[in-house]
Amino acid sequence: MRKIIKLLTPENVHIEYELAGLGSRFTAFFIDCLIQILAIIFIRLLMHFMDFDLIYIVLELGIVDFVLFTYTLILFFHLAYFVFFETFQKGLTPGKRCMKLRVIKGTGAPIGIFDVILRGFLRLVFLLPGFFLVDIMFVVLSNKSQRIGDFAANTIVVKTDRQKKPVTLKELIALNKEEESSSNVYPVDNYEYNLLKDFLERKLELSERREVIAHNLNMYFMKKFNLEKPHESPYDFFEEIINLNSK
Repeated sequence: MRKIIKLLTPENVHIEYELAGLGSRFTAFFIDCLIQILAIIFIRLLMHFMDFDLIYIVLELGIVDFVLFTYTLILFFHLAYFVFFETFQKGLTPGKRCMKLRVIKGTGAPIGIFDVILRGFLRLVFLLPGFFLVDIMFVVLSNKSQRIGDFAANTIVVKTDRQKKPVTLKELIALNKEEESSSNVYPVDNYEYNLLKDFLERKLELSERREVIAHNLNMYFMKKFNLEKPHESPYDFFEEIINLNSK
């Protein structure tokens, strides 16, 4: 089931995103992990060809300490991978790019390095055996498909085109100006549109109540559109609103 989120920016511009589900997020994560494994194998082969003696390190540290040291390095590499790509690619990793996903702030703004580090650290915590199931349950059950790290950093993962980038303040201002200069001088939401359409269709059935309702609607839209006085012909006014907003 698709989850659509509608974000309202400080410039009163509505932007709709489709939230990424568990399947696409897991696939992107799997691709990223596969890339990391290949990178680790490459580094290990490079160490072999450079005659880097791991046996000496094992003997110096002991097998237990060596395993813990290696595991710590792998976790650090895992965290650094996501911090690097999500910071410098604005919410993208190779896996997310393949699946056309992006991490953004809950407000629609691009994520910052603090958000990336917080998400990454909590990713490490919930990679521990058993804990990852909690993360999965949060993604499945939360309204915005957020895991623990997303809740902490106030981020969401959305589906996007390869060319789509996070909306910047400059782009939002330009979009807002474009909307203001459009031919639709009476923009309304779906509820207002359906209300007017229903009223015009049923006005003959309303008898004496019709004029009262028409007057109240006229006053409402006068205030909404900052008109100095109510429209002289409310029915023509309503028809004009309907025509401008019809799709």
